[in-house]
Amino acid sequence: MEYVIGCDVGSQGTKVALLSLDGTLAGEASASYAIDCPHPLWAEQPPSRWTDALAIAIGRLLVTAGVKSTQVRGLGLATQVDGVVPIDARGRPLRPAIIWMDRRASKQCAVAREVMHDIHALQITGLNLDASHVAPKIRWIAQNQPDIYERAALFLLPGSYLAYYLTGEVAVDYSNASSTLLMDVRSRSWSPEMCKLFGIEVERLAPIVAASTPLGTLRPAVAQMLGLRPETLVVVGCGDEHAACLGAGVIRPGLAGDIAGTAEPVCAVSQQPIVDPSGLIETHCHADPGLWLLENPGFVSGGNLRWYRDTFLGGSTYAMMDDQAARIVPGAEGMIFLPCLMGAMAPTWNEAARGVFFGFTLAHTRDHFTRAILEGSAYALRDITDRMRALGLQLDELRVVGGGARSQLWNQIKADVTGLLVTVPHTTETTALGAALLPLVGGAYTTLAEACDHVVRIRDQYEPRPTAQTAYTALYQLYRHVYFSLLPTFNEAASIARYSEIREL
Repeated sequence: MEYVIGCDVGSQGTKVALLSLDGTLAGEASASYAIDCPHPLWAEQPPSRWTDALAIAIGRLLVTAGVKSTQVRGLGLATQVDGVVPIDARGRPLRPAIIWMDRRASKQCAVAREVMHDIHALQITGLNLDASHVAPKIRWIAQNQPDIYERAALFLLPGSYLAYYLTGEVAVDYSNASSTLLMDVRSRSWSPEMCKLFGIEVERLAPIVAASTPLGTLRPAVAQMLGLRPETLVVVGCGDEHAACLGAGVIRPGLAGDIAGTAEPVCAVSQQPIVDPSGLIETHCHADPGLWLLENPGFVSGGNLRWYRDTFLGGSTYAMMDDQAARIVPGAEGMIFLPCLMGAMAPTWNEAARGVFFGFTLAHTRDHFTRAILEGSAYALRDITDRMRALGLQLDELRVVGGGARSQLWNQIKADVTGLLVTVPHTTETTALGAALLPLVGGAYTTLAEACDHVVRIRDQYEPRPTAQTAYTALYQLYRHVYFSLLPTFNEAASIARYSEIREL
């Protein structure tokens, strides 16, 4: 029996999945790591953290599955998007990666707006002029660490860095490139206009190809570290939410993917690029090169729940928290949570927004707070699905994947809040599964759609409950009123914080 391995290199850990050539999931393993936050709203990771975790996870996978290296034919990557890794001419990282949740480059975006209007950038790239993307992060390096900028031969994304680390070849796929603020989403090529705006030479960016493109075989030293053969084929790979959609079978119009992890990207399939003038929804390329994903790249969601558990509920498991929150009636007796602990991505993009618990009294317990966090993420999810429908997208089914998909309570809340049928695939960690599908194309399967149809199976489904849906409709409007009422206060608080930083210096 021969296999391929899919590698999900995420924000807090790496998960790997072993898939047989006939589409059977034969094993899974993982290794975790930390995010460094040296300053407020900064987030970094040394690339060695990813490569070490990859070796650990693949080693565990081979042992637990009882598979020999000679049985592994190929390897596919799915990686966190919106990070940047500058490397020198010898391929060595020059600094820790600035990852997706980092907000340090807001000034670089403000300067770009003085030259180019947000709408014009949106029309070219399908993206907002936002600090989460790669282009302003590269400009931040140029202005704050000019020695590193000058020494950088290439500015790679996490996915293209790992592909280079594995094979020595340089490439990036359409999905990852479409989230940089440097790609023309219509032509699917690097945009000279956007590169000029941020002062980045196209020659310092990786060539763009399809996600299932064979890139090369493993470097001998890397193969030894991973416990695989040097002949193991590596394909270019795609972004993590794009692979998650593949692993969930979200590859046709009418389907949307809800990747409930640290962040919660929400993606719907489109047959053409559609630009959202409000900016709530961005336009990305799908892992399938013939499709696009209309997507909100992800408000912090599971990360909020983990922060709450680790900070206030020492010793509690997520299952215990679910059981306790299930005792509370829908709406948490009037408590509203705004899931903006790292800024807002819904109902608007707003880096000044902060997390808020609203409406709690002496009668509220910690279980109310837990339920309010789950409901707050569901309200943000509805912000996105409502906007997708307003743009003309057909939405019939929401497929929930990732760690959050294990929560039956959360899945039911999402069905009740959005009014959509919520389904959960048999395999919820679909990012690694989606990555494993990529090296099968051109061999076991002709297309990604064929691979998805063969492999993906639905395990559970949740219908909206009319009574709860009615209650949540009013509470959802209250959530929006709380958010928009606080916008002036968020901006005032941000100004005070900036003044305090200046005084501290």
